[in-house]
Amino acid sequence: MKIHFSLFTPVLAFTLLLGIPTTGTAQILLTADNFALLSGTGSVSNTGSSIIDGNVGSSTSVSGFPPGTIIVNNLPTTPITGGPSVQAELDLIKAENGLLAMASTASESGTDLGGLTLLPGVYTFTGAAALDGTLTLNANNQSNAVWVFQIGTSLVTSGSSAVILENAPGSGSTAGIYWDAKSAITIGSGSTVLGNYLAGTSITFDGGDNGLGGRLLSQAAVTITTASNLNSTGDPGADGYDHGLTYNGGGQVVASSIAVPEPAAFLWLAPLCAIGFAFWRRRQMAASPLAV
Repeated sequence: MKIHFSLFTPVLAFTLLLGIPTTGTAQILLTADNFALLSGTGSVSNTGSSIIDGNVGSSTSVSGFPPGTIIVNNLPTTPITGGPSVQAELDLIKAENGLLAMASTASESGTDLGGLTLLPGVYTFTGAAALDGTLTLNANNQSNAVWVFQIGTSLVTSGSSAVILENAPGSGSTAGIYWDAKSAITIGSGSTVLGNYLAGTSITFDGGDNGLGGRLLSQAAVTITTASNLNSTGDPGADGYDHGLTYNGGGQVVASSIAVPEPAAFLWLAPLCAIGFAFWRRRQMAASPLAV
């Protein structure tokens, strides 16, 4: 069946103008998204009575649970060694490579992120990145707002540093925050993490109390040195800050396409489709000769 674009043009235009809310499930972490802590060739180790909300896994070994506690779907569970962790590591590597290949919005090489306010974009560091203080991510009231930090070597956050999100619709439910370091990530004591921390080698978390939404995913080891709280998805409106990006047909990481409208959107679409059909029908009648 041939589709006449003229029928849908007014509907699409009205839809975009009204800003009908959309939602999507595509995310680039794939099965790695199921983990709060993930290590590849190394181990996951914990010290103290940490509470981790989300799966903990390693291709090799996991230690420190107990005394640490792992919670999934509000129920205590045990670490995952091998099996799904192996596939999750492959998915992690794919995501890291894809993020590093994205076109850069701005270079932040040599800049301390502490004290900055950044709009959505891809921020590049040719070498190491540092955060000493508070970094504010301003979504500017955009849905699917995304921040990608391409870090050439390591990421180090000083003690009591924080990442905060502001002006995000739905408490950031459609936001994406990705820290992609080619080597190690070190998070200082008492820091507030936010987003998905992806490391080419190791991640060291010196302890903090964070329920806002964070994942620590490493190709090698993940070490928690002091009892910490980490929630992979954050509050019910946060959903892990894993949105806004997807893979295209060529395997590159790109901004998510227009997603399927939420059920409530169809209440708007019905009259809009009627308007579009009436518009199209009027044009057809005007262009046709009168019947004899």
